[in-house]
Amino acid sequence: MSRHTKKTTRLAFINADWRDFQNKPLVDENREDSILIDDYLKILNKSGWQHTHIIYAPLSSERFTAGVVSAMQKKRILGVTSRYVIFLKKG
Repeated sequence: MSRHTKKTTRLAFINADWRDFQNKPLVDENREDSILIDDYLKILNKSGWQHTHIIYAPLSSERFTAGVVSAMQKKRILGVTSRYVIFLKKG
């Protein structure tokens, strides 16, 4: 995509860390099974894009019902209620 865009092109995208956390306590998560924001940034930078801003965007927690929260607490699972907005320009 970088080869087919103008030098003035700017990108913005919304993403979240991808973690293998279903039914798994936080302490048992394996970093190698995850794709975190720093991984996304490395990929984007290597492909010719330079990030200019990273905005932390909180989301509503209403998807976490009492039952869900209780199960997560028992299993010690970390819930996520946010995304990142990453702004980029051609490097």
